[in-house]
Amino acid sequence: MAWIKMIEPDNAQGLLKDIYEAAEKRAGYLPKMTQLQSLRPETMSIGFSLYRQIMESPSGISRRLRVLIATVVSKINGCLW
Repeated sequence: MAWIKMIEPDNAQGLLKDIYEAAEKRAGYLPKMTQLQSLRPETMSIGFSLYRQIMESPSGISRRLRVLIATVVSKINGCLW
C-alpha cells in the first residue's frame, strides 16, 4: 500500500486551513481525498473550483445524475471513497 504524507487538520494553516474548513462544512467531515492533496493547497483549490463548476453549474444534466455518473465512474475505477 502506498504511503502519502498528509498535513493533519490541527497543523493546517492559511489556504489549506480554509480549504479543510470548507470541505468539512460541506461534507460534514474532512474527506481523506482532501487530506491526500494537502501538500499542494494552491493546486487543490483550483481542482475544487473545477469540480464545483462541473457539479454545480447549470446544464442539461441534473445534479442527481451528475452524482450518479461520478459514482459509477469511481466504482469502475476501483475508488473506495
